[in-house]
Amino acid sequence: MELSSFMSTQVAQLQQTLQLSIMNKSLNMGAASAVQMLEQMPAQQPAAPHPHKGTTIDVSV
Repeated sequence: MELSSFMSTQVAQLQQTLQLSIMNKSLNMGAASAVQMLEQMPAQQPAAPHPHKGTTIDVSV
């Protein structure tokens, strides 16, 4: 009975270690993908034109 309990604890610890390892690898892959996307972005984005500026004239007298 004692050996079974010990082995059960060992299996639970192994499962937790494996889950943490898989999660860590997934986070590292996500971070690497984000860095790669940032590196592929152009250095400067072209300025977007203002949607209203220069299209209408407001004259009040």
